[in-house]
Amino acid sequence: MADYHRSDSLEDELREIQRLAAIHRRRKRIRWLIPLCLLVILLAAGIVWLVRHSAPKQEPEPETVVSDDAVVRLAFLGDITLNDDMIRFFRTPEGYDFSPCFQWVTADLQAANLTIGNLEGNITDPDAVGDYNYPAALLDALYLTGVDVLQTANSCSIQNGITGLVRTSQEITAAGMAPVGTCESPEQWSETGSVLIREVNGIRFAFVAFTKGLNNLRLPEGSEYCVNLLYEDYDTNYKSIAENGIVRVLDRAKASSPDVIVALVHWGSEYTEEIADSQRQIAQLMLENGVSLIVGTHSHCVGPIETGESIQTGRYAVAYGLGDFLSVSEGDSFRSGCILNVSFEKHEDRVTMSGISYSPTFSAYPSEDLESDSYEVLDSLQAVSHYRENYYIRVSKPLYEKLVEDLARIDELTGAPELRERK
Repeated sequence: MADYHRSDSLEDELREIQRLAAIHRRRKRIRWLIPLCLLVILLAAGIVWLVRHSAPKQEPEPETVVSDDAVVRLAFLGDITLNDDMIRFFRTPEGYDFSPCFQWVTADLQAANLTIGNLEGNITDPDAVGDYNYPAALLDALYLTGVDVLQTANSCSIQNGITGLVRTSQEITAAGMAPVGTCESPEQWSETGSVLIREVNGIRFAFVAFTKGLNNLRLPEGSEYCVNLLYEDYDTNYKSIAENGIVRVLDRAKASSPDVIVALVHWGSEYTEEIADSQRQIAQLMLENGVSLIVGTHSHCVGPIETGESIQTGRYAVAYGLGDFLSVSEGDSFRSGCILNVSFEKHEDRVTMSGISYSPTFSAYPSEDLESDSYEVLDSLQAVSHYRENYYIRVSKPLYEKLVEDLARIDELTGAPELRERK
């Protein structure tokens, strides 16, 4: 028994010796670990000090200065129309591609903050193009060219019925642009008053659009909300100005608190440069009711550009006719147009019309006499310059001579040659 007890004691002593040895080792490690930790802490502190004191000092960021100054340029186009020959010309195996038609004016139009044109036609049945029914691909090309807004109050508003009007408006919206001058429903009229609002660079624009008539058609009873009209006798004599209707739309525009009201008017007589008394009366009515800029289409002729000062709006302008942007005329006399460029400037809380100019265009077409083989909208000044400088790609000599003649004629028609752009 004694041997067994002694063996247990030896095992206990061995365990005690191992425990004491382990404690000794831990104490020994702690003795050198503590200085090492202190050394690491000191080194880290030194590195932080060096980074903070050696890094270049950053200047405090300047306060952001918000300026109230802004400039907005609007570009306006004349009538955009197609005929069957033109539609066939731009047909491809994959569909239609109208983009080559606008290649010479795309840069200028895309440079504007907003570009506004008059679409004289409908986008309805893709399988029955013709008779002022155009392929939707035309809208895609206009959008890529830089067009933002299309006037739909014109002679062709209901050429394909009320359903055609509604479908056209929807197709324009689907293509990324906005229609103005027509409403799809009484609810839309109630909501918008047929006023299009666009705010650019802090300047708020209200666009309204009207037409003198509907190509001798009359709106169905109950559909008066569809189109803004300039005359009560819009299907007969165009003598009785629809003053109440015009003022009602302008009142809705003013209620939206715009800085600028722009009126697009499809008026006058076709293929004549004469300005009717009723046009001047309508212009005066609009100017007295807050409009700063009136832009006319329909006559297929370039018309006078008049400017003045108003107590209400400051500087104003009336462009009676921009001619044709894309023309279906068979003769050369009515294939001219103007891109009207109007700038507005905002300083503090005041918005003024700061600049106005026009750039002549010509709607070229396949012609043996002009030695041209395609439909395309030419920047007349650019085309003349390229011909004179002997550019590799330039118009023919007969077309060049036509353009030179046209430029002089347009200056005379506008009555303001000083406003023509110089390139």
